[in-house]
Amino acid sequence: MIKNRNIAKDAAIELSKIAGGATGEVFYVCPVANTVVHDWLASRVPSGHLFPTVQEAYSAAVTLRGDKIYVFPGDYTVTSEIAIAKDNISIIGASSPNIAYTATSAATGVVRFKTTTANQAYVFNITGNYVQFHNIATFNNGVDTDNLGDILVAGRNFYAKGCEFRGGNNSTQTTSATSGIPVTLSSNSYGARFDDCRIGSPGNTTRTAGPGFLRFAAGTGGVGMATFNDCIFTMRSETNGAAAYGIIIDQNGSDRLIIFRGCTFYNFSENWGALPDYMINDDQTSTHSILFCGGCGMIGFDTLSDNAHAMASDPLPHTNAVEALAVATS
Repeated sequence: MIKNRNIAKDAAIELSKIAGGATGEVFYVCPVANTVVHDWLASRVPSGHLFPTVQEAYSAAVTLRGDKIYVFPGDYTVTSEIAIAKDNISIIGASSPNIAYTATSAATGVVRFKTTTANQAYVFNITGNYVQFHNIATFNNGVDTDNLGDILVAGRNFYAKGCEFRGGNNSTQTTSATSGIPVTLSSNSYGARFDDCRIGSPGNTTRTAGPGFLRFAAGTGGVGMATFNDCIFTMRSETNGAAAYGIIIDQNGSDRLIIFRGCTFYNFSENWGALPDYMINDDQTSTHSILFCGGCGMIGFDTLSDNAHAMASDPLPHTNAVEALAVATS
């Protein structure tokens, strides 16, 4: 419990329970318009530790110190990409741990970072190592094919828990194979881990090209040993064929193993109409594996993958029946 008189000390203790590790300084973010909470914080936190934007709080944080940024509820508009390059920084939302399916016009109480600015590639560009996100939502809805997605992870051992990464919701993005993608991992993001996150949205505009969930981007070495635990992936596509899918692995986009444990993969097609051929479009020819284990399930795709690199320790249910899911061999 955070007490009124010792908020800085108590917050450090409580936030270390959420994000783990040593806690250096705690910085607070709260909209000035939320006068009740803002004024309450201003009277209790140390000088220079309360900011109206996460960018200003991040600027005050110091790399490798275990600093934590505690963000109070608000729908924060972002007009330029937020670069997270410092190591061991945590951004924690002071909202419910159930951040999921946030509407375009978000309900009060959420902690969300959104952009509608054209040509803004990502909401967050993460190159720092051991960065953590907890209980926050993101939404990149700029009407431009250069609005590539919500987060780009290019630092090692990124960790997200209880977050929602929605992706784009306009037809400019969802008709482009490289735009509006909720999460992109690039070649240096070894050891990334996502726990209990919601990735994508079945309420987005129907996707006719590209991935509605994840992109493992091409790069030297590829993404290594990424793990997704108890995550729910959702999208909307009513397009037959192989143009739209849930996940893409670029050539040289994966290294060693990607693990999905206890995850659900859902594509919404109105009236159970046309469905994408595959959930995974795997373009990589060099050695790598994708493992589905711990009770994963899939709805709304004809087949799991377009090649045999995807494997399941227990059969995933078929889209339209209960037979074991077949995996292509070529």
